[in-house]
Amino acid sequence: MAYRLKFSARALLETGEAQEWYESQCSGLGDEFIAAVELQLKRLEHAPLLYAEVIPGVRRALLPRFPFGLFYAVRGDLVHVMAVLHDARNPKRWPKKPSHTP
Repeated sequence: MAYRLKFSARALLETGEAQEWYESQCSGLGDEFIAAVELQLKRLEHAPLLYAEVIPGVRRALLPRFPFGLFYAVRGDLVHVMAVLHDARNPKRWPKKPSHTP
């Protein structure tokens, strides 16, 4: 069964901010970050329950190569990505306002 993906406005903002930050560090690195996000999203479409819950009802899928996690909830056939956080950020502080740097 393939799951549907839905992004919160917060997750889209955090993804864009991280991409911009990586791109400012090295040309092309922002695109590599997006490729890592897309790879993990493909995995979530097929097997979102493989990843552990880090908060009751919320799971985290770590990105390959980048120190970020996708925080999401599974509801029926929907995977709702609620946040894209740097590993150094404490998920217990979430869902407060995101910072402007990863």
